[in-house]
Amino acid sequence: MIKDDLKGHFLNLYTLALSDNKFDDKELQMILTIGEEKGISRTEFEQIIINPTSFNIKYPSDFLSKIELLYDFTRLIWANQIVEDDERNAFMKFCEKFGFQKEESKELFEWLLTLAKNNTPSSNLETEISKLSN
Repeated sequence: MIKDDLKGHFLNLYTLALSDNKFDDKELQMILTIGEEKGISRTEFEQIIINPTSFNIKYPSDFLSKIELLYDFTRLIWANQIVEDDERNAFMKFCEKFGFQKEESKELFEWLLTLAKNNTPSSNLETEISKLSN
């Protein structure tokens, strides 16, 4: 059984992918790839988006969970290897909701985009954060 937090993470990703009104196959493939990394099958993902009211969506409250969601969103943005202004703006709005300042949000986006371009798996995020603090 998938935890509600993980279901919420994927529903958030799906919503973010729709935010630019240009949901395409590459974004779907990236969501499914992220799902595989986190142990969620395509069928389970489909159940999440078909029945989104079956659980309470929670936005992440701890730092690492926020970064994980923002990173997965950045991976969705980069799925078609084009960064649209509306996608960048949506990212910045999420950063604001998570309590990040505008300048640090810009730096965070560029850092996460570099990780996405390098196909860094989500499971390596903690290691990448540790590298920054050293």
